[in-house]
Amino acid sequence: MSEVIIVSTKQELISNGYVYGNVGNEFVYEGTTFLLKEHGLRHIPLTPFMGYPNPRIVPKQPVWLITLNDIEMTITNIK
Repeated sequence: MSEVIIVSTKQELISNGYVYGNVGNEFVYEGTTFLLKEHGLRHIPLTPFMGYPNPRIVPKQPVWLITLNDIEMTITNIK
């Protein structure tokens, strides 16, 4: 089930893009609706796990979808 969440700051919008549970939710920021298609991953420092030397998590940006009239735009980097 998707939700519509109103955010008041750009930083709040960006931060919500890194939460796995927010995929499929719509975020409204300053009158524009952003649909989170894929969550992002933050860089996690290397921590050795048993049996897995030097695991790496590659950071990636969240993927957002904005629809204006009949045009869909995919956003991968909000600054």
